[in-house]
Amino acid sequence: MSREEELFDAIDHCETATCFLQVSNKIINLKLKELLPQVFVQDEFVMQYAVAPLIKEDGPLVTTDVVSKLIFAMGKISLETYADIGLYDQMLDYALNQPAKLSYDDDMVYEFITNQATLTKGEDSFYLDSINQLKFSSFESFSQMRYESLIKTVLKLSCEMLIERVTKEILE
Repeated sequence: MSREEELFDAIDHCETATCFLQVSNKIINLKLKELLPQVFVQDEFVMQYAVAPLIKEDGPLVTTDVVSKLIFAMGKISLETYADIGLYDQMLDYALNQPAKLSYDDDMVYEFITNQATLTKGEDSFYLDSINQLKFSSFESFSQMRYESLIKTVLKLSCEMLIERVTKEILE
């Protein structure tokens, strides 16, 4: 099992949205660093002496923000993909600066979902419709549990779809 698969499995065990954001951001960072060499000139010398030092653990291309900016600037990912990556990074920063861990039913988690291009375009917008139906229904305990479960599922799907889109855009 790859590190990415292990992390996706770990998402299932996250009890809070803060945990989800930490794990999903690790997945995004891992995927970006894995795909980063593909955006450079495919020359052995260039890879060994220019690219390898940039992407090693103490190199300048360690953070998701810097790597995504570089890949976007090189025209390898769309503005929507870049914005969604940035949204994950910003939401994690927000969550880590809160006094308590964010729960899945937190209004900021809802806003995070509704601002993702991955979920608001095309056929995937039905996820938002489902969330809205539960969010604005009468909140009995059963509805609350269903709502949180749906949020957790949609968050995982959004991360998976973002990873797929990043991979597709960079490798095209």
